[in-house]
Amino acid sequence: MEMKNYIEKAEKKAGKQTELANLLGITASYIRMVKAGKKGFPIETCIVLADYINEDRLEVIAASNLVTEKDERKRKIFESCFIKTSRAASFIVAALFIALISITTPNPANASQARESIAEQFVLC
Repeated sequence: MEMKNYIEKAEKKAGKQTELANLLGITASYIRMVKAGKKGFPIETCIVLADYINEDRLEVIAASNLVTEKDERKRKIFESCFIKTSRAASFIVAALFIALISITTPNPANASQARESIAEQFVLC
């Protein structure tokens, strides 16, 4: 997610950009510069913002650094913060899907035992 999206989510929650600025301990003009891609937030501001909007701290820090980072090697490092989260989410979804299938699929191993039991009862009669 881009820094602009995190800021907009927080602005919506706070009601006004000035309220968000007060919460973060910065000016509204600083928020506008970050939103426009001219600056990034300091790490401590990213952490407060992430906690406020219930987002992963590392992702918000990485998004803030991506706003101004020009070095391609460093950009790849920051971008990797988002990939790990999506891989973990994919793993969790796959695990839940497998668990659901395991619970709802009947066990075919007991089918032959049931047939033998019926045959024995028929012979006994």
